[in-house]
Amino acid sequence: MATLISTVLAIYAVVAAPVDSAAGAATGVSGLYLAAAIYVPLALWFGIWGCLAGYFSCVLMGLYLSSIGVPGYTLGFILVWSLADFFEGFVPLLIYRSLKTKPTLKLKRPKITYGINAALMAVLVASAFFLVYSYPEAFIVTFALSIILVLAQAAVEDRKTWLTWLPIGVIVASVVSGAFGVGAMAAFGMIPISIFSNVFFGWVFGDIIVLATLGTVLTVVFNPYIVRSKIYVRGYLS
Repeated sequence: MATLISTVLAIYAVVAAPVDSAAGAATGVSGLYLAAAIYVPLALWFGIWGCLAGYFSCVLMGLYLSSIGVPGYTLGFILVWSLADFFEGFVPLLIYRSLKTKPTLKLKRPKITYGINAALMAVLVASAFFLVYSYPEAFIVTFALSIILVLAQAAVEDRKTWLTWLPIGVIVASVVSGAFGVGAMAAFGMIPISIFSNVFFGWVFGDIIVLATLGTVLTVVFNPYIVRSKIYVRGYLS
């Protein structure tokens, strides 16, 4: 189910909001990759199984793009390129488990936190609008707001939890995914090396926004239920 939901979000994102460059749109890369918001929480909740859900959702998206005739989406490329979404969850998982970071199950100031999360969702909607309708300056403002709101949440809730989430679960995850994914595209000749930086920053900025907004909201809402359930994976596999 997680894989299917991620696949639908991934396909929608790359079709609705592809990253543009001087060489045209980089098909398969979204400036607001909604599926990324699920990858990191899934990994932290379900270990390697969550990482694999992200990987296979990207494989399915790649197969879809191949089926509609997007050039270059061979099976070999798809299997390698999709590792970007695997590592987007796996690297935070590795760091979290190494640090023995414990998930927060109870909010200190729920009313304030839910208000912040409502604001995060508003920022996500606004950023999608500004991206689709090409308002780059306003899009950058929403990027900054997403970071500020997560920092505000860290100020009113458990600081260690959210000051770990922001650099590791949001920023590091996005950079790792972008480096691997865009690197694979360049290595397979999907994009010219001259536009690597444009596509990379588009990938990373988009992932950061969705993880800081929707990813944070998902963590706040579902963490208490999943962590207390039998399906929660405390290690990597069990």
